[in-house]
Amino acid sequence: MEIYLEIFRFLLEFLIYALISISMAWYFYSYKRKDLPGKMIGSSFVAFIGAIIITMLASSWFIPLMNWLMNPRIGENFIIRVNILTAVIGAFFFLWLYNFVNHDRTRK
Repeated sequence: MEIYLEIFRFLLEFLIYALISISMAWYFYSYKRKDLPGKMIGSSFVAFIGAIIITMLASSWFIPLMNWLMNPRIGENFIIRVNILTAVIGAFFFLWLYNFVNHDRTRK
């Protein structure tokens, strides 16, 4: 039974990588109208390979970094009780919204 779950998990991961790759290739090729070698299929293949390589390289440090940013602690003691990741995203979003309301003006 465990072998079937492992095969299902592998196929699900493959499908997720494929969907992400196709959507990124569509974004660059069709939406942004970029002239990419291999057109849509070649772009999807390159995006698929890139997604796998970057995931393999980043999985060893990216997830622990994001976990630490959400709960900064040393050992069992919290350094601060602020979710740094959501604070940065919230500050960026509200400044972007403030700039949007201000009609994207520049300083003189």
